[in-house]
Amino acid sequence: MRIPKWALFALLAFANLMWSGSFSATALAARSFSPPFIVMARMIIGGAVLSPFVLRDVRQGGWTWSKVLRISILGLLGFTVPVTMETEGIHVSSPALGAVSIALEPLLTLAISAIVFRTPLGPRRWFAMLLAAVGAWVVAGCPRPGFAGYLLGDLLMLGAVTCYAIYNAISGRLTADVSAGGATSIMLFVAGLGCVPVYLWTGHPWPHHVAAASLISLVFLAFFATAVAYLIWILVLQDHDVASAAITLYMQPVFGVLISIAVTGERPSALFYLGGAMILLALFLGQHRRATERVPVSEAERTPM
Repeated sequence: MRIPKWALFALLAFANLMWSGSFSATALAARSFSPPFIVMARMIIGGAVLSPFVLRDVRQGGWTWSKVLRISILGLLGFTVPVTMETEGIHVSSPALGAVSIALEPLLTLAISAIVFRTPLGPRRWFAMLLAAVGAWVVAGCPRPGFAGYLLGDLLMLGAVTCYAIYNAISGRLTADVSAGGATSIMLFVAGLGCVPVYLWTGHPWPHHVAAASLISLVFLAFFATAVAYLIWILVLQDHDVASAAITLYMQPVFGVLISIAVTGERPSALFYLGGAMILLALFLGQHRRATERVPVSEAERTPM
């Protein structure tokens, strides 16, 4: 039995809320831990938390070495490579590009899915995506990326976004023959191991004096923003089409502003309300389709029994 559509949407909303909270949590964790250590710990701990799914699948004979290799490569592509590029790009790129990249990732995800898998999307979905992208840009304050001297950083950031988009587009299909929990555990754990050379290369010292707030933030990042959120993402993509899932990524800038308002008490600007309304309308258009426009989900995108 497939998961009801409203339940899938609720799960995606929760995952995006966790990812939105990760920005503030990372800032708190960075007071005691270096950024490469945070990423490495998130992935390894997240993979370890979900490891019981792997043990269960092994007992049931659900894994082969070819499947492990495929999922491991997916983890390196979807996590280790883009996170490394993003971490380096943030230091030498215009800060505005980080906000704009939020708008680019779902659009690229949709484009890759349409090109590689010939997914029929229709003008309504494309319009919803473009509307949500503009809304995310407006919520971010209409930033303008791209100035002289930032070319390398911009290219690294765009490369990271492209890797995320490829991962989003193909992860549901490439994990369809294994359990969502087992696949997410292996992807995260292998991605964490892939981050170890990056951590050693950066030369950051091992953390010694850890503040309580930093430790709590790291626990949140590892358990909720990584293990739970990415498990939900794979679970939904195995049972739903990628276009409906990708458009929910535009919830993140709205959730991010709301979290900032709750923490700092600042009042949102008119741009927030305008961009938020555009994103909500786009979510409605992207999720609620007429019966004649619905695209059947292929067997490869459904959760294996």
